[in-house]
Amino acid sequence: MKRSMQRPGIVVATALIGALVGGCAVLTQPQVDAVADFADATKDFGTTPSAVIQAHGQLRRERGLLEAASRTDAQVAVGDIERSLRMESELDKIALRTSVALDVLDEYAEMLGVLSSSRFTDDLQERAVALGKSIDADIATFNKLGGANVGSFGDVVAGIVRGAGGIWIRHEQERALKAAVTSAQAPVRDLTRAVETLMQDYLAADKVDAFGSEAAHLESIMKRPTSHGWGVDGLTRYQNALALSRSGEALARSCQDSARHYREAHEQLVAAITGGGKDLQGTIASIKALAAEVQAGKRVRNEVKEARGS
Repeated sequence: MKRSMQRPGIVVATALIGALVGGCAVLTQPQVDAVADFADATKDFGTTPSAVIQAHGQLRRERGLLEAASRTDAQVAVGDIERSLRMESELDKIALRTSVALDVLDEYAEMLGVLSSSRFTDDLQERAVALGKSIDADIATFNKLGGANVGSFGDVVAGIVRGAGGIWIRHEQERALKAAVTSAQAPVRDLTRAVETLMQDYLAADKVDAFGSEAAHLESIMKRPTSHGWGVDGLTRYQNALALSRSGEALARSCQDSARHYREAHEQLVAAITGGGKDLQGTIASIKALAAEVQAGKRVRNEVKEARGS
């Protein structure tokens, strides 16, 4: 009898806690869905700008070989190859910093996917914490390599997730999701601008590293008079290098646009999350447009891979 008298109290207490948790939801379901859509749209975003860097490195090697092959003096030819390798080494340093920035953006997309999951398991909880640590470590590396001061946000999210559990887990999951989106606003802005700046170096007419400059240099090499002629092999290498310069330029332009639209869509997402869902439809439209653009960039990336022969 005593036990049966306690049961209504337990039911009432449970209902009261449930109502309390449900009544103070951090985000609405449409807001959570918008974040999930953004995570899906930007998944593996970093692989496409990386392909631009790889294409440029290969183009520089091909240019060095063709330049060396045009020489009649062996010593000058050796100098051409050595200079090409030095340039490639310098490009590797730039590529490393950019690669770290892209790692942060890809890890961030994965974190948003984890935090917006409808089933937040212990494994996902651990993954969210691990991603937070990795994001902060990569941002620290990015800052060190380039003397930047991009703010970290992974530990803020990881701290919330670590404390999540029991009946409050959904509430804390949403709190962590909101913290992730809002805390990442400035870092995302800085990192996408870094990608844009690098892509501009590959596009600007006055930049020696631009794909257009590389193509012009290749043409000038092929016009040099040679005693041995170029032959089919030499002409094939030139044709492949020229195709790589053109597809690389198209991909750099696509990446530059995507980085800008990534930032703009993320700014809208932050506003939708912090503004009670205002203009959520506009945010969703921007995310869909971004997703289409990222996919288009991946198709151009495949063209670059074909030109690289990989």
